[in-house]
Amino acid sequence: MKEGILKEGILSRPGLLATTVIMVSFTAGFLLAGYRANRVPDERPVLVVTTPPVAVDLSLEREKERSRLKEELERMLATADDDLGEKIKNELWELTLRAAMEKEVETLLAARGYQGNTVVIQPRAVTVVIKGANLAPAQAAAIGQMTAEITGFPLEQIRIIE
Repeated sequence: MKEGILKEGILSRPGLLATTVIMVSFTAGFLLAGYRANRVPDERPVLVVTTPPVAVDLSLEREKERSRLKEELERMLATADDDLGEKIKNELWELTLRAAMEKEVETLLAARGYQGNTVVIQPRAVTVVIKGANLAPAQAAAIGQMTAEITGFPLEQIRIIE
């Protein structure tokens, strides 16, 4: 019953669901296409994808989506009982931690000279977007390693998009 309330709250916003599906599909398409085009056998476990120029500001979309999710969770928290309230508080805390880790990786990348980068931490993967870069395998490996150390994700779950 309590799980159903949580799912109904999130799924009752078709805009949120549609935006999430579009972003996941868009990212998956680029990752699959780029993986085939940029595959370097047995050199590094980090996936690097080259994207065509797109006028989409991923960081702005990420912040809008995070804000919507936070508002939805806070709205649900106001009416939740103790058990469900704890789960929602944990979700809010994880949302805050993900934002902090994304910012930390972005700041370190900027300090290394990669301006215009965006990091998105999802439940099962991390996507690092570095605009206008043509990364050598060693650079991609270093970025992947740094991202893995900060986020705790294994290298196999880190994708770098140029």
